[in-house]
Amino acid sequence: MAYFPLFIDIAGQFCAVVGGGRVAEGKIRQLLEFGADVAVTACTVTSQIALWQEEGRIAVHLREYRPADIAGALLVVAATDDVSLQRQVAAQCREQKIPVNVVDVRELCTFYFPAIVRREDVVAAVSTGGSSPALAAKLRRELECVIPETCGQAAAIMGAHREYVLTHVAGAEKRKQVFEQMLEIVLREGRLSGEQVRNLCAHGADVYP
Repeated sequence: MAYFPLFIDIAGQFCAVVGGGRVAEGKIRQLLEFGADVAVTACTVTSQIALWQEEGRIAVHLREYRPADIAGALLVVAATDDVSLQRQVAAQCREQKIPVNVVDVRELCTFYFPAIVRREDVVAAVSTGGSSPALAAKLRRELECVIPETCGQAAAIMGAHREYVLTHVAGAEKRKQVFEQMLEIVLREGRLSGEQVRNLCAHGADVYP
């Protein structure tokens, strides 16, 4: 079954991870890359997870899992070989309407970690609905070749001028045209000045054909 793609802001948001092995480490790394506030519950953890705790980047509870460990979480990851615990965590998440990913157990998941290509704020993600992570990884590698490193910078430049266009150009269709013209300049020249934006807003494509 295809899953609906949804990009959300997890920066500073509590995300719970149950398990402390290599698989859990990989999921934690992804969450940290997007600024999540991660808490891990496990009897033992990898050296990298322990290091993240020492650095103050995550919280670690070295003990058995307790239901309260996921209370208030934005999302939960269960990365453990304990089948009974996996099912317990998944059931509790469903009861509390918390999205849960149970690693390698498709039927217990309500969300998946996609294969990600990131260029600063530009993020492309691929999911196969849990059917084939290998295929998702292959498509990610292909996307890495297609999406240039400069996309992140281009998005930042466009974002810096977005509010001006929204407040100075009337009509959705006209604003769309101005944004498209701005993007052409950014991709062609690698920059965009405030004067160029003001001219485009006032006169359109006739200024910068």
